[in-house]
Amino acid sequence: NFFSSGGATTKAVVSTQSTGKNLTKKQEVQKQVSVGRSMRARKKYVTLIRGLKTCDMNLKKCSKAFGQKFACGSSVTGDDEITVQGDVIDDIMDFIAEELGIDADLVVDVGDIKD
Repeated sequence: NFFSSGGATTKAVVSTQSTGKNLTKKQEVQKQVSVGRSMRARKKYVTLIRGLKTCDMNLKKCSKAFGQKFACGSSVTGDDEITVQGDVIDDIMDFIAEELGIDADLVVDVGDIKD
């Protein structure tokens, strides 16, 4: 897959923590991609995509693909967040499932996000 950085399983190893006795404990996070919208100005919205990093996706390549597909601005705004200009939640959820190869059950619509 062009957008991925590795394999796909149901859990991703996010970080390792030292327990103090030279042992490391791996923290596992459930893979889930959340898609929501946030109000930008008056009646304008941006779509926020979070959790692509847990599915081993390259955020920069995904952001570029979203911008090209939906003819809008798209950027990586956080450690695991992409902002797409406009209210394109339904289209993005379909695009993530079909083009990025992420299981549709892992993509969740969280509705309006208050920042």
